[in-house]
Amino acid sequence: MRRWALVFLWILYSSLAAAQVSPEAAQLLERGRTVLGGAALTNLKTYREVTTNIYYTPDGKEESRIVTLLLVDFVNNRVRLEIYDPQSVGGPNPIPLALQQYSPQESFFWSRETSLRPLPANQRELLRSSLYTGWLGLKYGSSNRERASVAQGSLRNQTGRLLTVSTQGWVSTYLFNAEGLLLGERLNIPGVGESITFFSNYQTVQGVRLPQKWENYVDGVLAARGELMEVEINLSFTEADFFKPTR
Repeated sequence: MRRWALVFLWILYSSLAAAQVSPEAAQLLERGRTVLGGAALTNLKTYREVTTNIYYTPDGKEESRIVTLLLVDFVNNRVRLEIYDPQSVGGPNPIPLALQQYSPQESFFWSRETSLRPLPANQRELLRSSLYTGWLGLKYGSSNRERASVAQGSLRNQTGRLLTVSTQGWVSTYLFNAEGLLLGERLNIPGVGESITFFSNYQTVQGVRLPQKWENYVDGVLAARGELMEVEINLSFTEADFFKPTR
């Protein structure tokens, strides 16, 4: 029995080394997943959230508000983002101002002012990142990572353990506190710059511990804040949820 245990450990650490994932990084990724729900997060198949987003001018004044509907389908590797005027959300049949959708087969953009068209490559990649980054990205733990390493450091004024991890071409730098709770994330977004998002007000939904609020800084300046209005986990999506506009 001891021999097989040693063989297993050798295979595990060999695979981590081949993928350039340090044992410390693998341990922290697993810890981060456990803190956010463990098996409940790992088994997350579909996710739906409605969020109020507030955007700010460079001098810190509120510029605009929108409501977004985000659908993430991990089973079929697709993501949909719908954008609404906050005034329309209370109505019986709100119509989105615009929408974006990503799937490996086809990605498109639509708005009330423009016809249906392919989603530009940079926006396609940013939408695709929803499958692998943010707190949702911790559902993978240490699995299927290209690289990962740990250092002590900070994001803006928050200090903790920094874990830089590469997943499907996206590089996230996660900030964890001493208990392994995700505090923030840094991404370098092409065409946008350095994006740092802080997560707060964690609550548990169906065994998954998720943040209800977030705050985003772009190149060091407050860009947006968000607060969840609705969230659903492991709901059954249909093709109607990912419909393609006809024009």
